[in-house]
Amino acid sequence: MSRLRFKRNCVECNEEFIAKTMATTTIYCSLKCYKRNWRKQKKVNTVVIPKEKPIITKENLQNKHYLSVKEAVVFFEISENILRRKIKENKLNYVCLKNRFLFLKSDLARIL
Repeated sequence: MSRLRFKRNCVECNEEFIAKTMATTTIYCSLKCYKRNWRKQKKVNTVVIPKEKPIITKENLQNKHYLSVKEAVVFFEISENILRRKIKENKLNYVCLKNRFLFLKSDLARIL
């Protein structure tokens, strides 16, 4: 550490401080200002990709053999409550994958 002292202005808070190392390397007055500036830079450089959910239509579901709850509601034009009630009453055959119900389209057509 050198014995030279330099007066500098902090990049983050613009307050004057005494730099104890070389004048070219010290640009923040404290660790707090350094972290604050680092968070700002990280936020600016982060790219956010919005997730777009596909729109479910009857035409898209014509070729599918298995339907989820939302797809079955659109395809058969029934309410989600009716479908969930049928599941609860064990009137529908379904497969549960990762908390997602899948139905065979022919079973749904037979029951509804």
